[in-house]
Amino acid sequence: MQLPQSYDLLVCNGEIAAPEVLNILAERAESVVCADGGANAAAALEIVPRTVIGDFDSMTEETRRYCEQHGVEMLHLTRQDDTDFEKALLLLRQRGTKHLVITGVTGKLLDHTLGNFSILLRYIRDFSIVLFDENFRMDVLTEGGRFTSKAGDRISVVPLAPAHDVVYQGLRYPLKGETLEAGLREGTCNEATGDAFEISFSDGVLLLFRPI
Repeated sequence: MQLPQSYDLLVCNGEIAAPEVLNILAERAESVVCADGGANAAAALEIVPRTVIGDFDSMTEETRRYCEQHGVEMLHLTRQDDTDFEKALLLLRQRGTKHLVITGVTGKLLDHTLGNFSILLRYIRDFSIVLFDENFRMDVLTEGGRFTSKAGDRISVVPLAPAHDVVYQGLRYPLKGETLEAGLREGTCNEATGDAFEISFSDGVLLLFRPI
């Protein structure tokens, strides 16, 4: 599993990566931070976070005791002008995190999922971000690159902000300088043709979906 050489892991309270994936992400992370109920998933796998932050309305009493027993930093913030997810992002930015792996920002409640992607757009200049859910790795792209794959992998590219001059190489359905934009054109359900593919674009933000 290709990951940044050094990163912090943020666990939120949505759809979590599979246990074996979450364990790998936590083992390799510099630190683990949980946004409120994300601590439930960490505690269930005996992952000890550095910090739990939020209004603590989703964390179970069992998880709270687990964290207290292991000396976890508990930052109880009751303000309601930002979500627990954003509270965690603000904390990590303050700590100087540059590379961030996140799980639990999708799934469960659709309004939370859509809201979380909107929040991500406010912080893409602060972090390089990779997301994981149960099925996909999702790279938040502000520039192009070369990405590993296997022939036949399902690849989707979804614009979070309008992206221009988009070019694909190594995908079954290529693009040659088109625009991807919500309400105009998406790039879902493409297919890798080999062990790598390339995406380039001039501006915008793309969400790249690859199978785990």
